Amino acid sequence: MRTVIARSPVRMVFQVLATTATDHVLMVHGPDGWVLPGGELPPGKCMILAAREALWKATGYERGLTDVLATSFDTDDEGEVNRIVSVLDGHVLPRVPADAKQLPSSAAWMPLQEWGEAPPLAQYAVMSAGRRNRLPLLINGDRPESAFL
Repeated sequence: MRTVIARSPVRMVFQVLATTATDHVLMVHGPDGWVLPGGELPPGKCMILAAREALWKATGYERGLTDVLATSFDTDDEGEVNRIVSVLDGHVLPRVPADAKQLPSSAAWMPLQEWGEAPPLAQYAVMSAGRRNRLPLLINGDRPESAFL
């Protein structure tokens, strides 16, 4: 069974939510300010592998990303879906890692209260993580092989 999306008429975007029990969230600084690490799914690429690579490139951290915390089907003014955004579970760590000072200057463990007005999708993802509500990331009803790496 195919567990990689070869092409899609709809843009597929992923974000990674990694938090700590001490209420910090892993963020990267981009053109729109501090945001969750993420990117757009390239054609033929597994979302789990693409998200792991994007997280590694942006922060130097590697996480097993197999579950989804929240998904948004974004539409245009006529209601046609033009983007699917999934927030993947980057796990909750007990505290900010000791190597946090070695992060690139464009990445940081930010206190949640400094995030300000987080986008609604991120707010729902934070609530899901706190409640341990996760859904497996499935393609054609099955986990991609990369979920087991």
